[in-house]
Amino acid sequence: MAYNKCICQKCSSNYATVAKTDEDIKDEPCPKCGEKQLKITGPMSMTEMSGLFSGGG
Repeated sequence: MAYNKCICQKCSSNYATVAKTDEDIKDEPCPKCGEKQLKITGPMSMTEMSGLFSGGG
């Protein structure tokens, strides 16, 4: 599964998404501020993806 990076244009928080286009996430609220201003900024690199699933703790 491919992930893209997206950013909230209101609060500048970054997230991972499986959405492929800005149209796909236009109605999704930001988990932090609740505004529907998410914008895809590009695909996630392998390093970023491994950070998502590394567990940590």
